[in-house]
Amino acid sequence: MAIPHNALNDMSQVFHFEFWLRYYFIEERDGALFIELTDEQLKQMQFQFPDFWELAETVKGRPLSPELSQQSVVEFLQVNFESKKYPANTVLKVLDSKDFSVEMYLFDTWVNLHEEQLMQKIYGFDYWMHVYGEWKTTEKAQQLLQSLKVQLKGESASVN
Repeated sequence: MAIPHNALNDMSQVFHFEFWLRYYFIEERDGALFIELTDEQLKQMQFQFPDFWELAETVKGRPLSPELSQQSVVEFLQVNFESKKYPANTVLKVLDSKDFSVEMYLFDTWVNLHEEQLMQKIYGFDYWMHVYGEWKTTEKAQQLLQSLKVQLKGESASVN
């Protein structure tokens, strides 16, 4: 079964949103890191990002770890997308896909290249997605995309 249209984009955006939360709203307390949001910030997220705000609520105030981040996002995807928005098993197919790996690598690259700009102030998630989308259309991003696809194709050929 092929991955349904838009599933990759929809699911990637959930990961991007969770990363955006960690990027701007992280606070150290008692030697641990937490996502800290005021009630006003949470209300604003609920209004601006109705598809994602529940994820913010899930991780808010819990000690962060890579495992918590991954678990929270995957659970969110399973509750909100699996057998509701997309057919059964779509979440795992997307997360295991090479296209998803490429998308996450591109996003990480974009954040690293623009870190100085992104740290100047708290930019909204919608701004991040707009600027990231524009960057993905640039010649350098397209070259990186093609390079990643060739690399992944070569890796899968050597495995088979």
